[in-house]
Amino acid sequence: MLDVFFGFLSLVLVVGGVFCASETRSYTDEQQARAPRLWRAYAASGAFCCLVGVGSLAWLLTGGTVWAVSGIASLTAALPCFVQALYHRTADIDRSPLSEQLAELVARKLNFPDPTQRA
Repeated sequence: MLDVFFGFLSLVLVVGGVFCASETRSYTDEQQARAPRLWRAYAASGAFCCLVGVGSLAWLLTGGTVWAVSGIASLTAALPCFVQALYHRTADIDRSPLSEQLAELVARKLNFPDPTQRA
């Protein structure tokens, strides 16, 4: 049962890492220039999640123990969250540009004229 759970967690790490790495492209050049090292660290944490996810999945499929995967995968899953929070705090960014685009899309679909307006 734990094999299935950590196998699923490995797949989530791969998908989440790809999403995280692609989300870094949504920041403007001006936002990236405010904290370039943290922006690169955020992109690298997404790539690291992908690598750990693929490695964990390969480890489990070849018969490796779950306990080796459990600690590494759990810590790696939290890494992009911490790096993004530090990047946003340092670069003085309120929300991710991707979340702003999503809010505008939802607002248009629900016919709200302003994405900050609530029903």
